[in-house]
Amino acid sequence: MKAAQFETHEPDTVEEAVSLLESLDDRAILAGGQSMVPMLRFRLAVPETVIDINCIDGLDYLEEEDGWLRIGALTRHADVEESALIDERYGSFADTAPLVADPQIRNRGTVAGAIAQADPKGDWGSVVLAHEGEVVAQGPDGERVIPAEDFFLLPYDTTLDENELITEIRVPTPAPREGSAYHKLKRKVGDYAMAGSAARLVLDEDGRIENAAIGLTAVDITNVRATDAEDHLEGERPGSEVFKRAGELAAEQSNPESDEHGDAGYKERMVNVLTQRALGDAAERAGLVKRRVSQ
Repeated sequence: MKAAQFETHEPDTVEEAVSLLESLDDRAILAGGQSMVPMLRFRLAVPETVIDINCIDGLDYLEEEDGWLRIGALTRHADVEESALIDERYGSFADTAPLVADPQIRNRGTVAGAIAQADPKGDWGSVVLAHEGEVVAQGPDGERVIPAEDFFLLPYDTTLDENELITEIRVPTPAPREGSAYHKLKRKVGDYAMAGSAARLVLDEDGRIENAAIGLTAVDITNVRATDAEDHLEGERPGSEVFKRAGELAAEQSNPESDEHGDAGYKERMVNVLTQRALGDAAERAGLVKRRVSQ
């Protein structure tokens, strides 16, 4: 099947793109296009106009600035995968990038586009939630910063206004004694997650967990935080028994659906195991304990 006919605009600036969003009725944004192009091809999306933002300079950055890791709207998955900064300081991002689809998609698809897609099986939403990150959007009234926790509403639906363009995803730079990790279960290489868990731990000077955040993939209607597990972890010393209970609480708080790949009970058990593994890696990367995971 071929895509229905549509007009294309290629703005040179964010302001021009926002103006087009405001003035055109039936339009879609094209960044990496790895979700949009198949939807156009199969006519699951039939916009009158496609606004291709790839000609806008200055949106392909990946850098630390003013206490934030800033990821521009045109930064590709492969840019994250190949970044020495990510490899050195952001464990969960380094874990996630090579798990996104296949190399062809990672070379073209964008982190911001994947988050804007708001697929509950998407990996980046959980990672940004675990890092208590933010989505930066530009609209007719200027810039708006949306906490990741407030961004996801429903599958493929967010709090982004229809006239707003995501310009940046950002997460705080790591605190001392901070570690993070992401674990994902998928049927085969390149698949979306059947379940996934991103964990971030900050330890205090005494080695106790000062701050814990966990984001879950594919086990609810959006990427979600496992807040009961986070509450359990804070103030505790990292260890297998503490992580085991956190995994159980994350599983209890998840709401997976049964499908051809596994029933809901199986996915809850996977949430338990994946969360323990992510916490173990995060703690090890925080520098104070070796990984010990209950199965």
